[in-house]
Amino acid sequence: MGKPKKKPIEKLITKVNASLRSDSSLKEYKSKVKIRNKILFEYNSSSIKFNTRRYYPSRIIDLVEDDFKVTFKLNHETLALLGSSLPNPPRGAKTIIDLFRKTTTDTFSQINIGGKENKISGTTIYITTVLYKTINKINQEEGKDKAVRFQNRTIPFLKSNFKKSFKEPESEKDYSLLFQEVIASGKFTQQDILSAISELDSGENNTVVIEKQINKQVEWLIEKLQEIIDIPSFNISTAQELGNKHFGFSKLSITGIEHLMEMILTKYGKYTIFGVPVLLNTDKYVVHKKGLPRSQFDIILINHLSDIELVELKKPDTRVLDYDNSRNKFYASKELSVAVSQAERYVSAIYREHDEDYLINGKKIRDFLNEELGGSMNVEIVRPKALIVIGTYQSLVKDYEDLADKDKKKVSKEDYSTNYLQAYKELKDAYKNIHILTYSELIENARTRFYVDETE
Repeated sequence: MGKPKKKPIEKLITKVNASLRSDSSLKEYKSKVKIRNKILFEYNSSSIKFNTRRYYPSRIIDLVEDDFKVTFKLNHETLALLGSSLPNPPRGAKTIIDLFRKTTTDTFSQINIGGKENKISGTTIYITTVLYKTINKINQEEGKDKAVRFQNRTIPFLKSNFKKSFKEPESEKDYSLLFQEVIASGKFTQQDILSAISELDSGENNTVVIEKQINKQVEWLIEKLQEIIDIPSFNISTAQELGNKHFGFSKLSITGIEHLMEMILTKYGKYTIFGVPVLLNTDKYVVHKKGLPRSQFDIILINHLSDIELVELKKPDTRVLDYDNSRNKFYASKELSVAVSQAERYVSAIYREHDEDYLINGKKIRDFLNEELGGSMNVEIVRPKALIVIGTYQSLVKDYEDLADKDKKKVSKEDYSTNYLQAYKELKDAYKNIHILTYSELIENARTRFYVDETE
């Protein structure tokens, strides 16, 4: 088994100790590094914060005052940006803040590096590690280009005056970085980029371009779904805000969190989340002439074996199991029981694919499916199943801390957790044609499939 990887804070402490050993003038007290009792920087497990003082031991005046502070969010990526001269922030921070000062009329006094988004708040610049590295890479490249241009323009004078051969340097431009600049400029549309990609020769390089874009889309979708299900409770307004912010859906088109999840999974979930070749959102009711309740299939999945699975979506914050304190037992919640009844009705309805009494949009189920598929697949309804997606790991049961004191006396927290997990496993195996998943499991399955595919 390999040696465990050091945590960022452990790596930082190693850097700090190396700086202290190399210069006895530096002192540390309570995670604050000082020179002559003046704080240079302080740190904790989440960040390292440089003050406005800069320390240059080789200069006559070794301690000078700068006009901006620098904070690095502490992780493995940002640690790589910190130089060996740890008492001072890296020069790249000054490059960024100078760039903003020269190109805007705003005043800036602080830069925070390594966060999740690029933004300006008051006099503080927040910049991601990726953008920080990109800007500094451009700065370094331009510096080299200047030296190359200077030498190339002066060499003809050297040759003519000194009668000697001189080597003419070549520019080493990073064209991948140049391509990023083209995209960031906004002067090229996505269609322009697609047209350029279409000119690539078929083969390995073209495949890499396509796969990287697919992987980027998959990571984005999984991340956004995870953000949504981590929210403890929802209302219509919350669902509308999330749908509009992350996916660009019209707020008026979203009627609730169940509807939002249906919209997301219909648009993006076919390959990434469900891993099937066909996903249909009927958005229609199965109606019949016998006065039974109508059935509406949220989503129909058809797998590679042409089997059908009918998906019933419930809210991510729905309780999955209820607790009987008198018997110390867990059982299906009312919401889950209703979902199971709906799923059973869906499976019964899909079996009636040729029945004149069961119609979708005025057509027999079989005719409706054939029309939706457009002849692309031949579906045989032999083993139809239903999938209920409901709740999350966090909403499986009521939190132990929320139980009444009298109930806590009957069962320990450890036994409570063990019992509900066992009850959930047993419940998942209790139905013949119905599969139950939480949204957490649905996303985890997609994440696992993505990382397996990525490493193959």
